[in-house]
Amino acid sequence: MDLGKEWSYTLVTLTCFACTAFLILRTLLKREGLTWLPMPNNASVLWGHEKTVFSMSAGMAYAQWLKDLNTNVLKIRGALGNRDLLVLADPFAVTHIMQRRIYDYPHSDVVRPRIARLLGKSLGWVEGEQEHKRMRQLVATSLAPEAIRRGAYNVHAAADTLQERLQSHLANKSGSMTINVIDWTNQATLDVIGRFAFAHDFGGGIDQDARKILSVWRNMAKAAISRKGLFVLMVLRRFPFLNHLPLEALLAQGNVRHTIREGIAKELIRRSQNLAVDDTDSNNLLSRLASAHEARLITMDELMDHITMYIFAGSETSSQTLGYALWELAKDPERQFRLRDECLSYAEPHISYDDSQTKLPYLDAVVREILRLHPALAYMERVSVKEDILPLRHPLVTPDGRQLRSIKISAGQTVVIPIRTINRMDSVWGDGSAFRPERWLEEMPPRDILSSGWSNVMSFSDGPRNCVGYRLAIFQIKVLLMTLVRHFEFQDSGAIIVDKIASSMQPTVQGQEELGPYLPITVTAL
Repeated sequence: MDLGKEWSYTLVTLTCFACTAFLILRTLLKREGLTWLPMPNNASVLWGHEKTVFSMSAGMAYAQWLKDLNTNVLKIRGALGNRDLLVLADPFAVTHIMQRRIYDYPHSDVVRPRIARLLGKSLGWVEGEQEHKRMRQLVATSLAPEAIRRGAYNVHAAADTLQERLQSHLANKSGSMTINVIDWTNQATLDVIGRFAFAHDFGGGIDQDARKILSVWRNMAKAAISRKGLFVLMVLRRFPFLNHLPLEALLAQGNVRHTIREGIAKELIRRSQNLAVDDTDSNNLLSRLASAHEARLITMDELMDHITMYIFAGSETSSQTLGYALWELAKDPERQFRLRDECLSYAEPHISYDDSQTKLPYLDAVVREILRLHPALAYMERVSVKEDILPLRHPLVTPDGRQLRSIKISAGQTVVIPIRTINRMDSVWGDGSAFRPERWLEEMPPRDILSSGWSNVMSFSDGPRNCVGYRLAIFQIKVLLMTLVRHFEFQDSGAIIVDKIASSMQPTVQGQEELGPYLPITVTAL
């Protein structure tokens, strides 16, 4: 059956059903604990506030509502009569969930099946403290500082390949042209994760396996960004059992996992049988996973899903961050010049892991600022499994003048943590939406109003479920960015960028969202 027709039929059927049940559902749903919370106006009768969230640039609706209502906590109407969603930007409440109670707040019935389709039943999917810690311990050593020090040459090799390929490309275009920088950063970060984690050469991100992976990724992103993808998310939140229907947006997610598992993952597993003899780094990620499988700590299916997750998640999010870094620098020639000057002053051709943290303070500040402004996830969504009381740093005032220093929530409450909004709050940073790396070289805001995640931002999440590979991500972004600004100049193309959610936050050009992830920047070889 044609997927487009199938989608239309499914949507019509579900919408009719939802409209019929709407009034009954709205009446029966309980909103215990959220009674006095502020809520934005103009909720759609059918789609609640969720359509606004998806229609605007990623995460911006939450920022606007929190500002307009002068609050750090609010509720929004769910689509199709679903219960209200709790939106939390209060630092005490967020820390309570992420650091102290995260295992009581699993992924929602919308998010978890999506992770399984895209990445398999790996570290990002698993729930429960014991099982999560078991999976995390399998790979943590391979992503620790010592492992990055030993494997830094892999990141340097990928950076050199990117430089050479881009120089060659520009040489055929009189030394300057406008490119979709996301295509190039995708290839470079895929090359990094292949070399570092799996001792595999993706040919600079352009060999046959790499092209297949990046092609299905782009198709997935385009489907997720589309209007159909928007409505799929809202319908699935209300009717999660429909996750098993063959809808286009869902099939596109599954194609990414299938392509990696049936292609490069099988080849890596075959090759891993000889690692004990041939591999000089028995502690790389593939070696650790293969050893765990041999010791029967993980099944073959789990092994393949782990490989899928680290190939995909280990490259896509870093690519997005690097792309946004080049875009911000392209719009700010003075800061680009300052960064280039510092990078050129470093005498060695490649920077070591330790030097990347201490010897180039402005590079460090730029990367921190990009991660603050453009986190891979604009927001995260969790669901409470039991009643809880959330403490508040900023008390809420009820209509009768009482101050609420905590919020009681019931089991089954969906909680949205708007990462991008929290990272940009003017009440914390003063000029939260401005690209100003110098803030990281100045005195920081008071600690009790800051987030408790890495570098006081939420970009790598927080607590026991923070990003296990954040150190590698930061190092590769610094190495790739340093290489690029040393050899190329970046200029703003003038395109208006709108951020959309695929598997992570992705840039699109306003009016051309159907093209998928697209970030045009003019590049000139130096």
